[in-house]
Amino acid sequence: MIILAMRGIDIYSGTIITDWSAIKGTGVEAVYIKATEGLTYVNPLMDSQYKNAKNQGLKVGFYHFAAKNNPVGEYRHFIDTIGNYEQDLKPVLDYEVSNPDISFLSQFMDQNPNLLLYSAHSVADKSRLPKNKIWIAEPNTAPTYTNGYAGIQYTWTGRVTGIQRNVDMNIFSIDMLLNISNLDSKTTPEQSQKTEDPTVRIIQLQLNTLLKKGLAVDGIKGPLTTAAIKEFQRIMGLSQDGIWGPKTAAVEEIYSKPEDGVSYPHYEYATRYIQMRVGAKVDGIFGNETKVQVQNWQVKHGLRADGIVGSVTWSRFLDENV
Repeated sequence: MIILAMRGIDIYSGTIITDWSAIKGTGVEAVYIKATEGLTYVNPLMDSQYKNAKNQGLKVGFYHFAAKNNPVGEYRHFIDTIGNYEQDLKPVLDYEVSNPDISFLSQFMDQNPNLLLYSAHSVADKSRLPKNKIWIAEPNTAPTYTNGYAGIQYTWTGRVTGIQRNVDMNIFSIDMLLNISNLDSKTTPEQSQKTEDPTVRIIQLQLNTLLKKGLAVDGIKGPLTTAAIKEFQRIMGLSQDGIWGPKTAAVEEIYSKPEDGVSYPHYEYATRYIQMRVGAKVDGIFGNETKVQVQNWQVKHGLRADGIVGSVTWSRFLDENV
């Protein structure tokens, strides 16, 4: 059977899904899941989103949201995160910037011939990529075919039974399908034969980002990984059973990088993480003692010592090994 076009959605950690069966029942055939962002972020729900979509027989792929970092480093973070998942759709670079860096874009895309670009015309039209390598954002349209593009995202306010609130809606062509077994063209045959658990790989990546543990990202839940999980659970005030479990609220809250300070809204998990990083008492309450410790940490790392954990301080916490 020749696939001419597929109805698809793209989702991220903030997409609230209540019924995957109902989603499939609406005619959705393909799902793109946000996997990574920048050099360290991993969508804490990607594993469960992937498994639920595959269980419904949907075609699944992953995308990386670009930040302003080394393109090769961002690519490796992306491919290392998704490499052990069986995928149906080609990997995608989501590049949304007002002033595109064509050098960054070219270097990232050069890492893998299967990569596709998602962006608006302001970026895509400057990329020099053929249309069948582009998933274009054209909101407020109603396409019945992709007009030569790999895909068209035609609305950001779609409504699908089984999903709360709005969701991005797309139409995908056959150019989105991944027809080779090896996702990363630079992966060795030995690497492609590994049978590690991709869920454990994600946990290890997140623990390395959050706790700077330097765990081997091998997908094997050994004693070091279990000990790191227990340490994170202790810091968050959770039961220290060494099981990552389905609860991801702590990781999601930390990765959301909420602006945090004495007079700011209360974010217990984020505050606990901040307190651990700056050497304050870990109680989940951002008081004056925590503020002073934050200021000391900011001075030590050359930041403005305002005692407020904003985007710059969060970036040093998560994106740098400090």
